[in-house]
Amino acid sequence: MASKKQRLQQLLTPLPSEPISESRAAELAQALAPISASYLRRLLRESGVPLVATVEGVVQDSFKNLARTLSALSLAYEHSPQQTRALVLEAKAHAKLALSKDPHPADRQRKIDWIIRWLENPPVFPLWIQLQQRSTGTPPLEP
Repeated sequence: MASKKQRLQQLLTPLPSEPISESRAAELAQALAPISASYLRRLLRESGVPLVATVEGVVQDSFKNLARTLSALSLAYEHSPQQTRALVLEAKAHAKLALSKDPHPADRQRKIDWIIRWLENPPVFPLWIQLQQRSTGTPPLEP
């Protein structure tokens, strides 16, 4: 029997030229059932196909990806505030759980702080990132 990852690859062949939408992600979830939303999101990210912001969610593997995905979710917030906020709240909870196990807790705490900034005022977050970069004179997107 094929794994969910293999089945997803089959379902995505040929690779889509448009980003995977929420409705397409729901179809994929149904085809791969049972599958959790977070596992499907992870498999879709790993597949390399383009994803709309609300399907990709919050990527916390680097400051650059965190800034990119939170900024994209700021735009998505205008159209679906409840769903977008729920995604970011879930990311905050995951980040807090990972804090105690993180070899770089200061970096993880900084990521949590960024998520909190987003939750305080989602439409302002992209500007906040730009201002942070200008005020420090260095990109806040690394390590």
